[in-house]
Amino acid sequence: MAKNTKIIQTENIATTIAAQLAKQNGPAVTHYELACLVYQCLPNKKSTTAATKKQLEEVLKLLQQFHLIRPIEPFAETRGFQLFGYERSTTIELACSLDPFAYVSHLSAMEHYGLTDRFSQLVYLTRPKASEWAALAKAKMNRDLGQQTENFLKLGYPKLIRPTFKKLSGITVHLLERSNQGAFRTTAHSSLRVATIGRVFLDMLREPALCGGLQHVVDMYTNHAKKYLPFIVDELNTHGAPIDKVRAGYLLSEVCKLDHPAFADWEKFAQRGGSRKLDPEAEFEPFYSERWKLSINLPSLLNNENTFE
Repeated sequence: MAKNTKIIQTENIATTIAAQLAKQNGPAVTHYELACLVYQCLPNKKSTTAATKKQLEEVLKLLQQFHLIRPIEPFAETRGFQLFGYERSTTIELACSLDPFAYVSHLSAMEHYGLTDRFSQLVYLTRPKASEWAALAKAKMNRDLGQQTENFLKLGYPKLIRPTFKKLSGITVHLLERSNQGAFRTTAHSSLRVATIGRVFLDMLREPALCGGLQHVVDMYTNHAKKYLPFIVDELNTHGAPIDKVRAGYLLSEVCKLDHPAFADWEKFAQRGGSRKLDPEAEFEPFYSERWKLSINLPSLLNNENTFE
């Protein structure tokens, strides 16, 4: 018995999408991305909501039967599907595929760059806060669909939704939401996005607890700051707050024994105050750097410091 036209059309759409999925760089696609691919294959974009939803479900079912995709559970949190051939992808690659505005940061970025030998069972990613994420998603949908965005949504296709996963591949994912997005770079032929090396060193100063603790941060500066000094200085000059520059100035000049013309400018921000601490999350200590007017609240660095009167 001959197949009806709708079944043939659904199979043709699934075949077309299968070819497109083979060109994907990342290990996963979102529900929204698959819906876009289905929508773009439709010969008639004036169908009914019920019909389009049913066809989308049938196409996804066929792709799963072909073993080209599988839902990433819990689907309500991930809103995505893993692609065939990417079963050994890392958690950070998977996470960056599922959230287009997230990037690897803090201790996970330090691990990516080979700065640390601490291999945490916790993955750190940074992404915009909910309202900013929604605005970016809306802009992305308009870029993807152009004038068809309104019709796409009217037909009931899923919009780009912020995932809420807390675990991927058995690994806990710590999603850090920040208003001021840091600079990141995209890895070639991959979905992976990682904080720039300069940003990693800035984040170490701002949130040492998320980077292995302040002692580990000091060790990283001591071992690697000389190699990356131009990138660190550029990031601090561009995005560093006055207290960031003071903390960096102290570590780079007095602990790492490095020098740079920027340090003289940063030194202008040095001033005494109860909030002027090397470790922003530790208690104030009465030991300070004379040059940087900074409370040195890390025991291993107290040997040559002065005492507040």
